[in-house]
Amino acid sequence: MNKLEYIKNLKQLIKKYHPDLNNNSYLESVYNEITKILVNKLNEAKTNKNFKPEINKEQDYVYYKLGVKYYKNIHPDKFYKRNTDSTYETKTYDEQITVLNKIYLSFNLSEYFFNKIVEEYPASSYFDDAKAKILLLKKLYKSYENINIENNTQIIDNNKFIKEMDLKLFLKN
Repeated sequence: MNKLEYIKNLKQLIKKYHPDLNNNSYLESVYNEITKILVNKLNEAKTNKNFKPEINKEQDYVYYKLGVKYYKNIHPDKFYKRNTDSTYETKTYDEQITVLNKIYLSFNLSEYFFNKIVEEYPASSYFDDAKAKILLLKKLYKSYENINIENNTQIIDNNKFIKEMDLKLFLKN
């Protein structure tokens, strides 16, 4: 990639992630940070005559690491507050909406990064795991489609929570 292509790509990304192009306040703050970073890189590329775009030889690892980072944010426990008496209480409706938006964003971002590996790096050592995680993401997404967050007063105990979420406990000796 030459300098002109790099600058063109940066400009496209700046337009894509500009904070004025969304209505979500959480995304607006995230996009604002992304835009600042991209503008700094663009200014650096324009002002430095000897500038050469960085090419990461281990880009597949970077994509995999980012995919896993967002993949870890997809967990149903974020809908609950843990009480001191080992019970879980559902968060308020507004808190749950915020959590759900973050989880959906994490779904999209993790799938995006895993797809980058599958499409661009078929010889990568992360290929098989990325492909498996994409399939798991699709299954997990279906479970989130049916979430009903209207009832925000429910309190359940640990055992019921584990059973309802179909979780398995592994105890360390």
